Amino acid sequence: MTRRVIAFITDEARVHGTHDDLLVVAPLRERGIEVRFVPWEHAERNADIAAWIVRSPWNYHLRSAAFLDRIGPLAPLHNPLGLIRWNSDKHYLLELAEAGVPIIPTVFSPREALAEVAEATGWEEVVVKPCVSAAGLGTRRVRSEAFFAARSFEGLPEGEYLVQPFLDDVCHEGEVSCVFFNGVYSHSVRKRAAEGHFLVHEEHGGTVAATVPNPDVIAESEAVLRACPEAGLYARVDWIETERGPKLVEVELIEPELFLRAHPLAPGRFADAIARTLGGGS
Repeated sequence: MTRRVIAFITDEARVHGTHDDLLVVAPLRERGIEVRFVPWEHAERNADIAAWIVRSPWNYHLRSAAFLDRIGPLAPLHNPLGLIRWNSDKHYLLELAEAGVPIIPTVFSPREALAEVAEATGWEEVVVKPCVSAAGLGTRRVRSEAFFAARSFEGLPEGEYLVQPFLDDVCHEGEVSCVFFNGVYSHSVRKRAAEGHFLVHEEHGGTVAATVPNPDVIAESEAVLRACPEAGLYARVDWIETERGPKLVEVELIEPELFLRAHPLAPGRFADAIARTLGGGS
């Protein structure tokens, strides 16, 4: 069997990949595919690489323009560069809303106008996030009356932010993440925030556990992917379940953690999807 070589794009802090990345190495090897881990900061076109797969460049948002410039020449790239660019700015949420996706109500504002914009919404409590961010960096939960104090935004960098009403459901039910490979549903996890917190990320003390979501959450996730501008090798769709139905938090198409450890078949499913993308395998 001719063994093909692919590259998992990581960053300088994860030159050997993440735990999830490593889980798929053996299944890929069984399918005749070897993996090299390449930090995006040093990625260059290489004729020996059959595919470049963005996996764990979890610092990209700190230098997003440099990241996009660096990976742009890499081919074939998964997910595609156009899809990555589209997903890199949270304005994509408005496009999904226009397509009928139930998003959390969202407005956008430059940092210097956040107080006025938040006040105009009439929401009692809001969440503020940078339009380009990851892992909750720069995300704040603020009560509306506090917006009149400039200190509420001390330390926030210049740039554009999204403002959303805070949904208390996240404190009780957390978020549900649905993972897809080549548009096919694979598995889900429920992420819960630590006591007294609202961010569900593990780096903020949150927990992750396998779950079986309501069928409407999977169906809505499929609708989200149909509304995206092009198909991708992988996707993670994050929801908050409310009394009014699921509300989209975000769709992750750049470097999502895929929680392969949450389901025994997930690493093999991802390996199969990669093999199919290369034109062979299961």
